[in-house]
Amino acid sequence: MEKEIVIIGDFQEYDDENILQVITKASSLSNQCNCKVTVLCVGHKDSEQIDMFFQYGADNVVICRQNEPFDMPYFTNIISNMIKTRIPKVILVPESINGKTTAAILSAKFEVGLIAGCTDIQFDENNELSFLRTAFNSVTIAKNNCSNGEFIIATVKKDIFVKQIKAGQCQGMIEEVTYDDGREKLSNSWDVLERIEKFEKKEMTNFDKVFCIGRGVKNQDTFERLCQIAHKLHVGIVGTRAVVETGFIEKERMIGQSGKMLASPIYVGFGVSGASQHMIGVKNAEIIVAINKDKNAPIFEYADYAIVDDVEVILAELEKMAEG
Repeated sequence: MEKEIVIIGDFQEYDDENILQVITKASSLSNQCNCKVTVLCVGHKDSEQIDMFFQYGADNVVICRQNEPFDMPYFTNIISNMIKTRIPKVILVPESINGKTTAAILSAKFEVGLIAGCTDIQFDENNELSFLRTAFNSVTIAKNNCSNGEFIIATVKKDIFVKQIKAGQCQGMIEEVTYDDGREKLSNSWDVLERIEKFEKKEMTNFDKVFCIGRGVKNQDTFERLCQIAHKLHVGIVGTRAVVETGFIEKERMIGQSGKMLASPIYVGFGVSGASQHMIGVKNAEIIVAINKDKNAPIFEYADYAIVDDVEVILAELEKMAEG
């Protein structure tokens, strides 16, 4: 049996976008290491979801259909048994809350290395997998290799990679497995009585364009004016850590290594300095527009369009555009 890049599909917090992004990256890596891409699924996956896995680069899908409510110990037992029948080179886990817990449990069970919060995965000069992540309070990028086990486990945040349909890829092998450990599930779980949707259905990463608020936006009035313009132009509002700490923006809209990864094609930074941990979250933007009165701001090194001016000046022009 040949080695595989194994991806674990989240049972409870299943997210098409996240897992398809990870499958896309795994497919790219598989071309360099001659491995198959295998997705392990537990729970309810219809044929349309499975077909998408194949379209984005999966070679195999192994599924254990379960009708029971989610239970972490039971879920990880099922996944562990699936892994024992494979020969993984690496196991990639989308970094949801349950994904992070699953990765930690599997790392302990199999006594292998775990690299959390990867910002990139690549082959080094020795053709070994290297995992990039921020370190030292997110001020530097560290390259990690693990060699203390048969394989490596890594968690991957949403929007680190861009999903892409694989040319010519339309089908693969589906394997259905069953699991019954002969005992009642463990009791350290909760019954879900009701699911309440958030009021704001549209996530920030679904906007085509975003305004990113940086430290250069110094007062509430300027922030509110930017929000009004964004609303009129159908633009999302996000921010840096500094702005989150001032209370202008909730943490869920923070872009960067310790926040969200931007998937919007167009990014416009207002008073953003361009710290490395923030710019990691912007790497998938197709166009970066930077507005900062400091001509030496680091963000200008990344920008496709640079405007050296005060945010207030640009804001006045945008208000005219929005009214027009």
